Amino acid sequence: MADLASRITNPSGEPPIEATEVLVDTADAAAAPQGDDAAKDQPEGVSETGLFESNYDVEVKLSDLQNDQESPLYSVSTFDQLGLSKEVNDGLLAMNYKKPSKIQEKALPLMLADPPRNMIAQSQSGTGKTGAFVLTLLSRIDLSKPTQPQALVLAPTRELARQIQSVIKSIGQFCKDLIVEAAVPGAVSRETGVKASAVVGTPGTVMDLIGRRQFDVSQLKLLIIDEADNMLDLQGMGEQCMRVRKYVHPIKSFLVCMVFCLRD
Repeated sequence: MADLASRITNPSGEPPIEATEVLVDTADAAAAPQGDDAAKDQPEGVSETGLFESNYDVEVKLSDLQNDQESPLYSVSTFDQLGLSKEVNDGLLAMNYKKPSKIQEKALPLMLADPPRNMIAQSQSGTGKTGAFVLTLLSRIDLSKPTQPQALVLAPTRELARQIQSVIKSIGQFCKDLIVEAAVPGAVSRETGVKASAVVGTPGTVMDLIGRRQFDVSQLKLLIIDEADNMLDLQGMGEQCMRVRKYVHPIKSFLVCMVFCLRD
């Protein structure tokens, strides 16, 4: 799962940045004072290793980090703290969403951050993963371009894709000009192609539509992989996800990729 996620978010195949090693030159080490002489030459508060010894403790509370908007552990307790549009908030109320779930509390501040960032999230089924990325999707797309694909959600099955499409429509029911299309077998017209700002589909069908030039990905700015771990269990689907990511990457210099996995 981690390998698939890293390859999706870093399609160029470049190795991750590794920690730099600090080496001590042997000549300098030999010239350094030894034994009692070394202890005499040490400044006050400095140990024999050459490090300053701390004389005080710093206590950091988790609650402080969760309230710090600059911290990656920042979390929210209400949807109002997220700065969502009135239309999206009205959709949440219509769906009877009163407060964020645990994963939404932690993930949404990161997903809605400016500048955006890639993210990998893992949570059990039914904990609000879909709601989290749907709110992000509705907050990122430009509704003044209703037929221009801007967000793509990949799902392992057409049933899940249809379900996600329904959730986007429900939460976004008050968003004017929102068009959500399912890129699943038999759902997209060959004459018109994909004409929606939000697209939910299976990897194979999406690749087929891109190959036939019926899916314009030139302005895609959000890619969401749902149940990425299940993609590994379905032969070829994980590779198809990476092919979609690699195909989009050279076109868009900046693309936010969010990977969601199930947790046992």
